[in-house]
Amino acid sequence: MNLKEIFINNLKYYRKQKGMTQNELTLALNKSYNYINSVEQGKILPSFEVIEQICEALEIRPTQLFGDDSSPQNVMLFSKDSYVEEVTEKLLTRLKPFISQEIKNALR
Repeated sequence: MNLKEIFINNLKYYRKQKGMTQNELTLALNKSYNYINSVEQGKILPSFEVIEQICEALEIRPTQLFGDDSSPQNVMLFSKDSYVEEVTEKLLTRLKPFISQEIKNALR
């Protein structure tokens, strides 16, 4: 997951945790009607100043918007990717000798 996806997932998570709609957050930021919707869809990225305003409105620290372990969805995605990679590596290590032997047998 890239930084943009992490930011979007965290923004959605903390906005919902705060009980705010996209429109309510947009109004708190004094932005146009669909601003937060466009941010959450990844169409636009907010400036640093707006990120600070978002954090104030949601009562969170900026690091919470960018941490891959900040929202449950990010933790699940991050952990799943790591787990799949780890299991794949272990399986390949165990299967290599068997695959090599089968190839040698087939070539005889």
